[in-house]
Amino acid sequence: MSMVSRWWEERSALQRFDLYTRGTLYSMVVAEPLAALFIASAGTGGPSAPAVLTFVAVSAVHAGVAFMVLRAGIEWYLGRGVWPYRWTAGLLVATVAVMGTAVAVFGWDAPAEPGVSDGVVTAFAFILVLGFTVGALTTRLAGPQLMVLALVISAAVVVAGMLSDWPQQSAFGTGFAAFFGYLGGWSAFRASVWMLGIVFELDRSRQVQADLAVAEERLRFARDLHDILGRNLSVIAVKSELAAALARRGRDESAEEMMAVRDIAQESLREVREVVRGYREVDLTTELAGARSVLRSAGVSTRVIGEVGGLPGDVQAVLGWVAREGTTNVLRHSSATTCVITVARDDGCVTLTMENDGVRGGSGASGGSGLSGLAERLGELGGSLAADRLDGDRFRLAARVPSSGVVV
Repeated sequence: MSMVSRWWEERSALQRFDLYTRGTLYSMVVAEPLAALFIASAGTGGPSAPAVLTFVAVSAVHAGVAFMVLRAGIEWYLGRGVWPYRWTAGLLVATVAVMGTAVAVFGWDAPAEPGVSDGVVTAFAFILVLGFTVGALTTRLAGPQLMVLALVISAAVVVAGMLSDWPQQSAFGTGFAAFFGYLGGWSAFRASVWMLGIVFELDRSRQVQADLAVAEERLRFARDLHDILGRNLSVIAVKSELAAALARRGRDESAEEMMAVRDIAQESLREVREVVRGYREVDLTTELAGARSVLRSAGVSTRVIGEVGGLPGDVQAVLGWVAREGTTNVLRHSSATTCVITVARDDGCVTLTMENDGVRGGSGASGGSGLSGLAERLGELGGSLAADRLDGDRFRLAARVPSSGVVV
C-alpha cells in the first residue's frame, strides 16, 4: 500500500486528474457485463443459464470494444491521436450482436400486466447496450446531438412497446427510464471528457507562459548585446576596409587604422564582459522580483517574505543565483501552483528558502549540475545548500550563507 501511495504522490496534479477521470470512465464502461447480468436476472421467463451466460459474454465483448473506442476517442479529443474508425465500426457490429442475442435469449413478449417480463428485459438490454455505445462515442458527439439521440432512442422504445401490445404503463415507463438514464450517463461522460480537455489546455498554456518568460529573458540579453556590439562592429568593419585600402596604396596610415581596430575590439570585449557581469550579478532584490514575475506569469502563485537590504554584494549575488536556479527548477521540474520564497537572518547568517508544491515523479533532492554549481558558489562564502523532498508533493531548496560575505 505504501508503494501505491508513493507512486500516487509522485504524479503531478495533471497526471492525477487524468488518471482519476480516465479510471472513472473506463470502470463505467467495463462494468457493462455486470449490468447485463443484473438485467438478465430480473426476467420472469427464466432463460437457461447457458443462454444468459452467452448474453453476458457478448456484452463483455461489446464492453471491450467500447473501452478501446473511448480510450482512443479521449486521445483524439485531446489532440493527441486520430479517431478510431475501425474500432467504431467494430463497436457498431458488437452493438447489433448484443441486441440480437438479447432478442434470441429473452424474446420480445409483452407483459401480461405492468411489470418486468422477458420482453421488458430485452428492452432494457437494448437501452443498456445503446447507452454504452453512445457513451463510448461522447468524445465525438456534442451536447445537442446527445439530447436528440436520447429522445430518439427513448421514443423508439415507447413505440416498439406499444406496437408489441405492451401495457401503456410499461412502454412509457421504460421509455422515460431510458431518457433520463441517458441524460445522466452521457452528461457525466461528456462533462468528464470536457473537463479533462480544459485541464490539459490550461497546462499547455502554463507551459507556453513559462517558455515565453524564458524567451523574453533571452531576448533582453540579446538586445543588450546587440546595442553594445552593433555600433562597435560597424566601426571595426569600416576601419578594416580603410586600413586595407591604405595598405594597397602603401600608406603608413594603414597601421594606425589597424591599431584603432584593435582598440575598438578590446573596448567591445570590455563592454561585453560588463554586460555579462551585470546580467549574472544582479542584486537580490531585483532577482527576487524577477522570480516572482516569471513564476506568476507561469500561473504559480508566488509570495516573497523577508527583507534583503544591507547585505554585501557577494552575498546578494550568490543568493540571486539560488533564486534564479530555484525558479528554473520550479518551471522545469514541477507542476507547481504555489511557491513561497523566504529570506531570513539569524546568528550572523542569511537563509534563502524556496518551497513549492507539484513535485513530479523523479524530482527531488537528487540535484544536478545546477544545484552542484550553487553548492560550490555558496561553499566559497562558507555557506551551504540543501534540497529536500517534503511530505506529499512539496519540495524545498534552502541556501544559508554568512551575512558578512567573508570568503572562507
